[in-house]
Amino acid sequence: MLRRFRKDANGAIAILFGLIVIPLLVLSGLVIDYGTNSMAQQNFQDAADSTVLSLLKLPISTTDADLQAKAETQIRATVPKLVGDDTKIAVTRVDNKITIAITGTTQTSLTKIAGFNAFPLSILSSGMRGSGNLEIALVLDNTGSMAGTKINNLKSAANDLVSTLFKEVDPNKPNSLKIGIVPFSMTVNVGPGNTKQEWLDKDAKASYHSQIFVSAANRLTLFGKMGIAWGGCVESRPYPYDVQDTPPSVATPDTLFVPYFAPDESDNDDYAVNDYMNDYSGRTSGSSVNRTRQGQIDKYSNNSFKVSKTVRPNGALSYLYGPNSGCDLQPITHLTTSQTTLTNAINAMTVIGDTNIAMGLVWGWHLLSPNGPFSEGVAYNDKDTRKFVVLMTDGQNTSAQTYSSNQSYYSGIGYIWQNRIGTTSFDAATRTSAIDARLTTLCNNMKGAGITIFAVRVEVTEGTSDILKNCASGTDKFYDVQNSANLTDAFKAIGSQISELRISR
Repeated sequence: MLRRFRKDANGAIAILFGLIVIPLLVLSGLVIDYGTNSMAQQNFQDAADSTVLSLLKLPISTTDADLQAKAETQIRATVPKLVGDDTKIAVTRVDNKITIAITGTTQTSLTKIAGFNAFPLSILSSGMRGSGNLEIALVLDNTGSMAGTKINNLKSAANDLVSTLFKEVDPNKPNSLKIGIVPFSMTVNVGPGNTKQEWLDKDAKASYHSQIFVSAANRLTLFGKMGIAWGGCVESRPYPYDVQDTPPSVATPDTLFVPYFAPDESDNDDYAVNDYMNDYSGRTSGSSVNRTRQGQIDKYSNNSFKVSKTVRPNGALSYLYGPNSGCDLQPITHLTTSQTTLTNAINAMTVIGDTNIAMGLVWGWHLLSPNGPFSEGVAYNDKDTRKFVVLMTDGQNTSAQTYSSNQSYYSGIGYIWQNRIGTTSFDAATRTSAIDARLTTLCNNMKGAGITIFAVRVEVTEGTSDILKNCASGTDKFYDVQNSANLTDAFKAIGSQISELRISR
């Protein structure tokens, strides 16, 4: 048959072949050119979507001309090989909505045979600037190890984050962004002006109020007898309230917050950390005797201070002697719409003491909570509001050991022998593990309440990052910063995430 076909002089076959090959070429060209057009459409769509997100993060004051210029630049840089002479990029803004429209063409190949020189492109992408509200608590490590460059870098990063977030606020909706700050170390300072608040255990009702004394005592009364003002710090509530949002109530005294009071440690304790008064005479010593001396309440009426011991320099733990020892932190800043208030609070931060992340974080929760002590946050189920915590620390949880009769410094968890964290061990690792367990429970409870947690770990070379990584609301919300100079970059990334979570697409 092939030999016959080759020898056939009839021209019908050639004509038939010619008629068939042209449609086949056009069909093949359609497949190729349609695929090219579809790919270009998708690439332009991706570029337009990412550009809309970028434009929505710009300050509300950005002009339409600037929006157009930024969109042109970003899209042309993203898909430079696809942008042709006939490509048009148009940006429109109506109220909070920004829309990008792209039109153009893709050139054809074989389909030109059929008269199709180009296929059209048409892309539309839009997004809504967040019309919802944000409540954000910055929970910032102010421990002694943050001294020097780290605290300065933290201040710069926190100020940059605050500034960025406020630039996105619609001036017609000034209450759409509220931010609070919790500086923390081994305690937190709720503000010395809160002595009459119902959530403070001002009447010594809580079971742990007198635990450090040998008889019932009212800490605020003792401050008064000594002629010293309460510094504003508080102890952590006992389990389980230390990891819960349970509102403080006089009906359940252990839900109240007990004023921080560092007792005068025994004159006879050669390793005493905070010995600032003259105990009663006698040289009998031993842990139990020293704690008894320490817990005598009558001595606080004598005002017999050892004035020569007003300041105890001790490296990162340097603090004043007295009942406010370790309470040199800046007070908590409640949720506010004032950028100036936040900037002043950040710039005023100081460093002192050991690390108790859980204590700082739970007060971040209290700031955002609709429940007491502050009750300033909106309801958790408010569909128009999202709640965030940005937690930053440079250390692992610590209850420092001493060779005093207390075997620890006084802090927001009292002394280690009080068993407030579930252990009385002298071993540092055991103590850290106990506080870590509290922190894990707390993080889970907060996330369960609908709070998104960002966790930032800075220049930590010991322990593991697992606790903070698991505390964060996702792997993309955990930042392990190896150099504090990069804190601003981490906080910028957090600000971008918050903005994107607020954007409606």
